[in-house]
Amino acid sequence: MSSSRIYLPAETWEPDMPATMLAIGDSWFWYPRNNVLQALVAHKRLKDPYRVIQMLGYNGAKLEEYVFGRFAKQVEKHLSPGFRTAYSAILISGAGNDAVDYKLALKRSCAGLSTGAECIDEATMTDFLGRLSAALGALVQRITVAYAGAQRPDIFLHSYDYPVPDGRGFKIVDQLKVSGPWLQPAMSGRKVDDVMPLRKEICRILIDRLAAVYEDFANRNERVYFIRSTGCLKSPDYEKDWDNELHPSAQGFKRVVDKCWIPVLAQHGYARP
Repeated sequence: MSSSRIYLPAETWEPDMPATMLAIGDSWFWYPRNNVLQALVAHKRLKDPYRVIQMLGYNGAKLEEYVFGRFAKQVEKHLSPGFRTAYSAILISGAGNDAVDYKLALKRSCAGLSTGAECIDEATMTDFLGRLSAALGALVQRITVAYAGAQRPDIFLHSYDYPVPDGRGFKIVDQLKVSGPWLQPAMSGRKVDDVMPLRKEICRILIDRLAAVYEDFANRNERVYFIRSTGCLKSPDYEKDWDNELHPSAQGFKRVVDKCWIPVLAQHGYARP
């Protein structure tokens, strides 16, 4: 296995180790100590040329910010002539923070409602998914325009898995910083009954709806591929798979990459069968 490297946005590439994949994303790419990218570059089946990744975005990023907001300059830089020819593939991650901003598309009061479907505000869900699809389309269009006259890299989108809204946030012990929880407060704010099967059902509906948007987008756009990871994390003790409400553990991310990412990447020449 050759050397691997994940570059932060402000880092300069080493002359003998340019990035070959561009990863634009939020916390599933950025989560400290364990994330999709760390599990990917360490995977034995990933082909050596693709173990060097340039990472853009940040924890908490929303999809539209890669085109219209605070991360747009990062993206523009790496779509410029001095960088874009280095990339064979572009990985895009996002939607979790957008969903939290939309209060998980829940009705203003779910008090007394007994099913996840009853709790969803379909008008809000339609608006949320529409904005998400528009932001994704704008980002892919921006990438396509940058590569006009040349072959655009393959683009890979991914789904999340089904989280457990148990109120666990993320704590960096040495820095004593805490973020989250994200799902439990959103549900409590919309008066969802404190019944775990109901709350898990809401999460499942949301994740499935997000996955459907990404899969449909991939099906409608050339050389855009969808990586489905729903239903991947199935340990009887879910805390072995999940560090908190939104982020898998190191074990969880390794399983997602091994079972979901690598098979799709292998189909397109980035990993060994």
